[in-house]
Amino acid sequence: MFAMQLTLDAADRLVAVLTERQEPLALAEAARLLVAAARVPADLQRRLLDEAIRGDARLAWRSSAEIALAAWAPVERPIADAAFCVLDLETTGTRASTDRIVEIGAVLVVSYELGARFERLVDPGLPLPVEITRLTGIRPGDVEGRTGIGPALRAFLAFAGDAVLVAHNARFDIGFLDAELQRARGRRLAGTVLDTVGLARRLLPGRRRYSLGALAERYSTDTTPCHRALPDALATAEILLVLLGKAQEAGATTIDDLVQLSVAPARRAHGRRALAEAAPRAPGTYVMRDARDRPLYVGTATDLRARTLSYFRGVATPRPVERVLPAVERLEFREAGSPFEARLDEISLLDALRPAGNRHGVRSDRLLHLRLEREGVARLALADGPALDGALLVGPVGRRASAEAVARALRQAYGLRSCKAARPDETGCLEGRLGRCLAPCRGAEERVAHAAAADSLADALGGGRVPVDRLRRRRSVLVAGLRFEEAARLRDDEEALREAGARLRRLRMARALHGTVLAPHREPGFVAAFAVAHGLVVHRRALPRSGRADAEVAALAAELDRAVAAGPGPEGPYAVVPARADEAMHVLTAFSRRSSLVAAVPLQAGTAGIRAALALQFQA
Repeated sequence: MFAMQLTLDAADRLVAVLTERQEPLALAEAARLLVAAARVPADLQRRLLDEAIRGDARLAWRSSAEIALAAWAPVERPIADAAFCVLDLETTGTRASTDRIVEIGAVLVVSYELGARFERLVDPGLPLPVEITRLTGIRPGDVEGRTGIGPALRAFLAFAGDAVLVAHNARFDIGFLDAELQRARGRRLAGTVLDTVGLARRLLPGRRRYSLGALAERYSTDTTPCHRALPDALATAEILLVLLGKAQEAGATTIDDLVQLSVAPARRAHGRRALAEAAPRAPGTYVMRDARDRPLYVGTATDLRARTLSYFRGVATPRPVERVLPAVERLEFREAGSPFEARLDEISLLDALRPAGNRHGVRSDRLLHLRLEREGVARLALADGPALDGALLVGPVGRRASAEAVARALRQAYGLRSCKAARPDETGCLEGRLGRCLAPCRGAEERVAHAAAADSLADALGGGRVPVDRLRRRRSVLVAGLRFEEAARLRDDEEALREAGARLRRLRMARALHGTVLAPHREPGFVAAFAVAHGLVVHRRALPRSGRADAEVAALAAELDRAVAAGPGPEGPYAVVPARADEAMHVLTAFSRRSSLVAAVPLQAGTAGIRAALALQFQA
């Protein structure tokens, strides 16, 4: 337990140190001044500082990672009257202590308009790494003979003046500027800094990605980020204008309001960490529930207590959990004997509860299969479940958009029809005339060719193969015919097909698995045994670790034999119901990776193999 005692003159001490140094204080150093301790846990730093700053008008957040004196910057200046200097740096690496700046780019934003621009290549005084050249396109010859960082930095500071400094992930860019100033002058920047990442997280909730590229694509900026300083600064400036509008809609009127918005709020759920105190120190699953007992989030952990306590301490909290934490009123735990068993339980809970906070595995009903219909004239379609008409079912391959891209790519690769009814037509339909389809509607010869193509597709789907060569040849034909838009769409569909092909190969491997998975049991005297047929768990049983387990092993083997003989079910050997797709992948991992906790015994090893695994891996 971390013991500390707040000093009575904490704020005065912060003000005194800031006045003496005339430069901002980093989060960790400022926190140490607030408490009588040499080290302050990371989860407490921001909470303590936020309380101190809100309680003393002399202090202010300089950025999301530093504090300053409120008098240093005109933070009360209205947003409309402020000037912003949006900057971006290219560097030789990621560590400000050892790497150097290669390029500075900046643009002024005044009265909501993009103004003057600054661009300067810098000789870093170090060899330019090959990876940086690949990333930015800046070659050693481009910086050879350029001025060093000293003149470039002086020119940049004169350009920025007293404007608010803005950067995307400002800690990186300002860290490099501070390091260079520290080496040159023994001090750091003292102006106000605004981080567009922090602003975006606060003002654009619910997004999965907040990278510069993702935000630029979302808001269709005129400048595309390309890992060069000025273009990236211009894209950031355009995003800043979007965020300024949203901040004002949220009630922000001054620069101080913007800085407060960019600073992560103190953890509101911190005081409820007692909810996790009852968690066992064991593998298992947990369900977060709200005041109405609705499931908000389901997760799994090898140590339930450590994992759930970390959420209330602010340690590397995943964003989906971060969103639901304020509403959590109860934690429900289900202990398991091993991480293998815990993951199986998690998959079942996700399908049964479908909590709003989980991104993956909760809407299996939206996953679609590929369905190759063989009755009459073959047709490749999408389906959400098996049918009993002899059609070949494969998948699931993904949600509707990606599944449609996969089906479209396969139809073009093999020339299969996309229409619902292939009626006789001597001239053929438009798809046939454009070469997208073998046009079985034209006559007997075309129907034979179409049937042969469907057979080839069935073989490919059964083997999990991706017809990339066919797509490339088709794309070459389109390009030669100056049909560039179609060729571009086919290229995008090809990427979706590659990803689906990888999933289908893994699913095919999983569905071919029969055997037993042995793992630790919750009770120390037993081993948890999971009978696997056609890649899915069909039976669970506890086996004694020591003594004679012949009766239990025989019963397990009998259940396994029955499930194998029953076949893969109506889905067939290359598909699985969407709700159990994750389970099949989990079982495949157990059979394909060695583990000190889990033993996978293939079917052909029989009861002797199960007994041997019990003796060798699970001795009492």
